[in-house]
Amino acid sequence: MAASTNAPRRSAAPTTFPPVPLRRRLFGLGSVYGKAIRDSRLSFIIAAGLLGGMALLMGAAVPQVFPTPEARQEVDALIGAMPASMVNLFGKPVGLGTLGGYMTWKYGAIFVMGTALWSLMALSSTLATEARRGSLDMVATTPLGKRRIALEKLAGHLTLLWLTMLILGVAATVGSTIFGDAALGDVIPLAGGLGFGLWIGSIAMVFGGLAFLLAPVLGRAGSAGVAGIVMLVLWLANGVESLDSMAFLSPFRWTSDHIPLVSQFDWLPVLTTAALGVLFMAGGVALFVRRDLGVTAGLSLPKLPAFVLGTGNPFVRAFGDMLPRALAWGIGLFLMGAMLSAMTGPIVDQIKGDATLLLTFQTIFPAFDLDKTGGWMQLYVEMMFIAVGFAGATFVAKWASDETEDRLEVLLATPMTRSRWVIAGGVASLLATVVITVLFAAGIGAGVAGTDISASESMLGTASLGLFTAAIVGIGFAIGGLWRTSLAPEIAALVVVATYLLNLLAPPLKLPDWVHQLALTTHLGQPMTGQWDPVGIVACLVLAVGGILLGAWGMSRRDVAR
Repeated sequence: MAASTNAPRRSAAPTTFPPVPLRRRLFGLGSVYGKAIRDSRLSFIIAAGLLGGMALLMGAAVPQVFPTPEARQEVDALIGAMPASMVNLFGKPVGLGTLGGYMTWKYGAIFVMGTALWSLMALSSTLATEARRGSLDMVATTPLGKRRIALEKLAGHLTLLWLTMLILGVAATVGSTIFGDAALGDVIPLAGGLGFGLWIGSIAMVFGGLAFLLAPVLGRAGSAGVAGIVMLVLWLANGVESLDSMAFLSPFRWTSDHIPLVSQFDWLPVLTTAALGVLFMAGGVALFVRRDLGVTAGLSLPKLPAFVLGTGNPFVRAFGDMLPRALAWGIGLFLMGAMLSAMTGPIVDQIKGDATLLLTFQTIFPAFDLDKTGGWMQLYVEMMFIAVGFAGATFVAKWASDETEDRLEVLLATPMTRSRWVIAGGVASLLATVVITVLFAAGIGAGVAGTDISASESMLGTASLGLFTAAIVGIGFAIGGLWRTSLAPEIAALVVVATYLLNLLAPPLKLPDWVHQLALTTHLGQPMTGQWDPVGIVACLVLAVGGILLGAWGMSRRDVAR
């Protein structure tokens, strides 16, 4: 008898997937969190190395610059004579005769602003960039869901942020223990080092969280720009009298009594600041869950001309791609230039009437003529080389994305050659550099408008920023053409960091002069005061033009997406 065809069939067993081993999870496989860690590994290495290295080097440098009790007392007395509004811009001057107090006051703003900049740049793009590319669409349709994706992405950044803060805190303690003078109170206890990291990390969470909150609405560039401007304004509000009415909104003011490197703790404001960051991040997750992927309120210009849209020839297309980044950096530099130049006149007037105050600044910044507006503008420019250098690295990254995101094969199917693609991208990057330089110069002019201060030398001196940025672009294009475009922006950024550290730390560490001369910025003179160094100009031009040409030559001789 034939078997009945109506017999019930067993349901197929549900498909199961074997668990992903821990070793593979460490490479970013098996979870969104692991992938977020893997994707951010280079930025973590740069941030941890930069911040931890600076903490160690400060421990070695300060005892050499101020080796005696008399030298420490002199610095403490000089800075104590400064106006409170100028002092508070950097922080309260507590224990300046010790390594921890001096490090907090002079370099604390660099630590906290640099970390906050890293956090807001990372969190503005961690979801917005992938949503714009469309890479989240398939992931969001899985059982993971949008909320879990956002939480795991966020957790990946916070893990690396707090691991970096741990490294920074331990490095501050180790550096002070090895190099500091215990008799002068230089040794920083571990609790102080960790408290320093907690303070920096909590402020980074606020501005990073703000960028994360705005990213679903404004997109990557808009959220990063708004968060960056808010950070700058609130930092200035902590010390600039004209902005004092806004100081109650500033985390820098809330946490001003927390100076852990001299064992002075004020935990409640620090924890409140961190809680505000968590609140911003929770809002960002909620907005991401409720909005369509990649749909943002763009702040674009209506009826853009073809040259801006990037239609026409390869160069026009490349410049159209670069222009949004150039405008984002340029607007930020315009606002920075306007605020800094507006502050310079009152500062110089006050210094000229106070010999003690002038001596104070000459002791802290001996290389600058700070009784003139040009000297102050040169000091500001020295601190901004790292910002414009990173802008150049982002131009390189945009050009490199054609290959790393698999668009280059399509472009090369047209009559365009590989070398022409490199040269078009290089020329567009240099033109984008001109855009940010002109906007910064315009900001300086706007800041002194209506005053009797002549800003012509300073506006012309901003060309030094453009020259340095162009050199970084050339280095990135040479790496991308000769080797791999996927590594070009990261290596360009590492060159910027190395240059900044050499210029910052070589003098106080009393390193050989040839080591200091390795920093490209040391060969540009002081252009904000009209003093130019032809060697630096030629070096920047050679690196810019030569790097692009070298990249074009190398690209014509290697495989695409190797």
